[in-house]
Amino acid sequence: MSDSNNTLKNNPDKTSLDYNTIDIPVRIAVYDNMKSIPRVVDLKFYDITSFINQTTQETYNLSHNAGGRIPFTTIKEIIENLIHADFKEIIITILDNGNHIIISDQGPGIEDKEKVFLPGFTSATKKMKEYIRGVGSGFPIVKETITFSGGSIDVKDNIKRGAVISLKLESSDIKRQPDDLSSNIPGEPDPGADLKPPVDGLDKPSFISLSERQKKTLFVILELEEAGPSTIARELNLSLSTSYRELVQLEKIKLLITGKSGKRKLSKKGTKYLEYYSNNI
Repeated sequence: MSDSNNTLKNNPDKTSLDYNTIDIPVRIAVYDNMKSIPRVVDLKFYDITSFINQTTQETYNLSHNAGGRIPFTTIKEIIENLIHADFKEIIITILDNGNHIIISDQGPGIEDKEKVFLPGFTSATKKMKEYIRGVGSGFPIVKETITFSGGSIDVKDNIKRGAVISLKLESSDIKRQPDDLSSNIPGEPDPGADLKPPVDGLDKPSFISLSERQKKTLFVILELEEAGPSTIARELNLSLSTSYRELVQLEKIKLLITGKSGKRKLSKKGTKYLEYYSNNI
């Protein structure tokens, strides 16, 4: 081990940490079932960007190879949050065929477990914001996204110190729907659509009727700021053609617009719809 191994332990003041010379060990335990010893994957990183990207990808791959459906960006938000834990003693556990991911640490912990789910509450320092957004959006977005998928997020204290974050999709809610199911056509009611009064300021006189898949697409774009068909396909486990069709339909009803990059992003109308939906579910 290098002399930088104890950098985090010996520097409790987060603002004084040298984030460029750190040593971050990660252990991932994959349970095929609760009657057998888990498969263990050990990783080690020496810079934060590699840790965030590669740990997210490895967790996503292991969980999805086991049959899980927790989205990539949902996992990444929680991995990024480990910067608040000083990256101490990170353990990632994958259960229930990949549909239950537990991420634990031995950092300072999360004192207020209610405020963490409110937008705008954050303890991110100036230095942390070089690696994460640090605007207090991570947990609220994760909660909205995973709840929308029929799952849950739970935050608890670790045994002595630190936090344990649990992401879970219930088996009854994760049955994959065939990609060739026709999406609802704007203006035609969908059996699973939300039929709420029109949103103030929207130029659609009738109710806004979106399928669950279309609403999930909007929330993914809200999280990523912009996305193309391949990203939506990966995040929602859809075919490329289905993702493209959903994006086109959402753009037709002016909830999305095409940015300079060629990817779709939320329009003012789309942002207002999500605000209204989030406040009324």
